[in-house]
Amino acid sequence: MTGKRGGAFGFGAVTALLLGAAVAISGRTFPGAVVGDVDPVGMAVGLAALAVSVWTGWLTVRSLRWQEAAPADVAERLAVEVLDAERAAGRQLLGDHDKTIDIRFTFRPAPTHNADDAGPEGRLKEVAEYYRLLRPRRLVITGAPGAGKTVLAVQLMLRLLETRTGEDPVPVRLSLASWDTDQPVDEWIARHLVDAYRLSVAAAEALVKARRVLPVLDGLDEMDTDPDPGYASRAGRAVRAFNAYQQSTGKAGLVLTCRSRVHEALAAEGVWAHDAARVEIRPCDPDSVQRFIGDRVDDPARWSRVREALARDPHGPLAAGLSTPWRLTLAVTVYEERLPDGTYRRHPQSLPGLALDTSEAVGKHLLGLFIPTVAAQCPAPRGATYTTDDVRAWLARLAAYLQQNATTGQQVGGRLLSGTDIVLHELWPLAGTRLPRAVSAALVAAVSMVGWAVLFLLLPPTGTSLIMFFIVGVVALGGVLTTYTAWRDVWPQPVRMDLERLRTPVGRRHFARAFVLALASATAAGAVSAITIGPVYGLAFGLTVGATTGLVTGLASHGTPGVMDPNGVVRNDLAAWLLYSLSTFLVFGLVFSLVFGLMVGVVSVVTVAVVITLASVLMDGLRAGLSTGNRGMASVRYMALLLCTRRWGSRPLPWRLGRFLHWCYGAGLIRVAGIAYQFRHRELQEYLAHHVDGDPAAGTDEPS
Repeated sequence: MTGKRGGAFGFGAVTALLLGAAVAISGRTFPGAVVGDVDPVGMAVGLAALAVSVWTGWLTVRSLRWQEAAPADVAERLAVEVLDAERAAGRQLLGDHDKTIDIRFTFRPAPTHNADDAGPEGRLKEVAEYYRLLRPRRLVITGAPGAGKTVLAVQLMLRLLETRTGEDPVPVRLSLASWDTDQPVDEWIARHLVDAYRLSVAAAEALVKARRVLPVLDGLDEMDTDPDPGYASRAGRAVRAFNAYQQSTGKAGLVLTCRSRVHEALAAEGVWAHDAARVEIRPCDPDSVQRFIGDRVDDPARWSRVREALARDPHGPLAAGLSTPWRLTLAVTVYEERLPDGTYRRHPQSLPGLALDTSEAVGKHLLGLFIPTVAAQCPAPRGATYTTDDVRAWLARLAAYLQQNATTGQQVGGRLLSGTDIVLHELWPLAGTRLPRAVSAALVAAVSMVGWAVLFLLLPPTGTSLIMFFIVGVVALGGVLTTYTAWRDVWPQPVRMDLERLRTPVGRRHFARAFVLALASATAAGAVSAITIGPVYGLAFGLTVGATTGLVTGLASHGTPGVMDPNGVVRNDLAAWLLYSLSTFLVFGLVFSLVFGLMVGVVSVVTVAVVITLASVLMDGLRAGLSTGNRGMASVRYMALLLCTRRWGSRPLPWRLGRFLHWCYGAGLIRVAGIAYQFRHRELQEYLAHHVDGDPAAGTDEPS
């Protein structure tokens, strides 16, 4: 009750302040005004409307906030969305198959602060039962590169979600590499729910505060450039932050994945997850490998020589190279590829005879065949042509950029660039830190010049129009300069829109409330504006801001869970800002011209409407939508990146980069993590980053 009273008091104070300001302004304006300048009745109505609208707005916001923040209902809907997303992710991690190797793991106790009731060993098929016995439920999964840490974590999530009860938290996977450890844990998790699952801020914060979210933290080893991070490293700070992540009476649950080497380096510095059970995934034993091959391939007889070689030398280079689920998945993917006539492109019988004398050589051989295999199996989207060389070159360019970030710890605008996440509107530093800013400023300037040209053609060169040209020109120049100067240091949050929500009763109710709230508040502001700048401008301002703001905020995602794909982030943001900027100036031009035209005569309505509306939309509407990018429009960064990465540049990328990455996701080269794309496996990213110029495995294909 204290919080509600405090909020109501604060909102009432703001209301009183606005009323006082309006009265003071009108008090200075009214005594010197002549008849017709100020309408006393309109002023009284405006002040009353302001008070009622502000107070109604507060009540609406409060009711929406508490309605959206009901944790149990939101958690139930969120669990459905997470289950659907992680099913797709799990199948992709297994090579678009449902058969996986039964990973086995061993409990590795820390010197102190271990979870209670941790079994000495476990296996993938029983991982949910193993986890539920822990007190508290905190699990750390470690292993060698490619051992199956993410696979085990995802399978744990799926089993927890499939048997979830109403009181269980919803497991949500988060990429630790993208976390700024200066950001509080609760705030970071809530932000992820907003970005990846389209929850409202209030609903996400309520879920996290109630501990209805089980964070599944993937990739602790990807937070630092040093393979042996110390106490003060980002990984060290992350572990200590989650050691302070509390439930009501103890540590809150979590699942954490990390490479064994990084975990041991941190433990040597006295940093590990307290009250957790650390398990280490064991290498795949020969029997498990044999069973996996038998379960996954269509004709086990084709693999007889491979299976004999593994049995004959269980510790040799081939066995070591195929001792992880990731490598085994690679092997069956590239050697089970079929041509259109049904014959196999390659025969696994040749694999034991290749000069592969180390585990790394086996991995490079398989990775070299991986992209040609999936490129041949997955047709390009309609209207696009993706050759194997193009796919390899584009992915290698992205991989090299991520690898540079991972090894150098590069920062831009005070923000650490990710070494794993491909977020479309945050990818612009790939083209440099200055060129994208210059391109975006030039784009804003070009749009402004088009608007100027239209204005010159439609308005005669009178003294009034020249003054208008000068004022608008100064505003446009300011937009260009601020676009260039502030663009680099600001990382905007994209606007989220959801047209699908209008198809449901709940979505329509949320839209109606948000629209009415925005319209009422802006109309009240317009009433005050009518006192100070006149009824024409005041009415136009109030209706314009109210209608357009209500339209955009009403369509914004508002507490209804739903997965936001990485491409949808840019599309929604671009649509929102273009809708807002164009509709704002379109409505303003029409309302102003109609009201002004009716005042001066019906004949001038059409002329004034055409001139003001068209010029406003072309010059100020598009320009405002673009120049606002330095504060809020994330999609302008993506547009600048595309213009800077054409074929004539040094770092070309496909023009429709989002469509290409979505194709890569369907082909199994890329995976989705929230609103980011990531390479299917870190080993694939590292391989591509260091093999830009060719495929060392070329020429090793043997048709069956």
